[in-house]
Amino acid sequence: MATLTEEEDVQEREDQFVTHQQRWATKVRRRSSDMKSFVSDKLELADNPKITAILNKNGENMVMFSDVVVKVSRRGRLREWCMMITDGSLYLLEVNSIKVQHRVSLADVSHISASLLPDNFFIIHVPADQDRLFISARKTEIVTSLRIAYFDMTKQELNISLQNSIDYKVDRDQVRRVEFTQGDNGVYTRLFARKIKN
Repeated sequence: MATLTEEEDVQEREDQFVTHQQRWATKVRRRSSDMKSFVSDKLELADNPKITAILNKNGENMVMFSDVVVKVSRRGRLREWCMMITDGSLYLLEVNSIKVQHRVSLADVSHISASLLPDNFFIIHVPADQDRLFISARKTEIVTSLRIAYFDMTKQELNISLQNSIDYKVDRDQVRRVEFTQGDNGVYTRLFARKIKN
């Protein structure tokens, strides 16, 4: 297999980004979304010796994205986490200590869900574990980084599901539904819990 030059590699990633943007064409976008410039490692974790040790331990080479996001817990509580996407995993780190609390291999992610409306919510689906609902103003960049990292790792496209009513698994026995509706003052989001029938 031929090795890409740095210029060819950058061009390939730009092509992947354009393809990703075309797939999101049906989603209603904020005007400001198209104007944002991407700064992948916002928290500058790649320069942190603790993070370098974590990457080395897990056989990973680069931080593709980092930023503080909000995760909606299984009880509906909001909590800030540092999200880090590498070339092999998705990490949730404690905000103050940069201690790893959750690590998910990108190969275990089945798909990502988001609404058709201009909001900051997205769900990462992990069938072998639990799904995770996040809120971030940098959703587009997160999803793009996940898709590129997933493709680089698996050579397959990471599926994106766009709908305004989304079910996601919070544990073995409970599925939550999140619904998005457009109102006069913006997008309204509601969470509903329901038990899985065995």
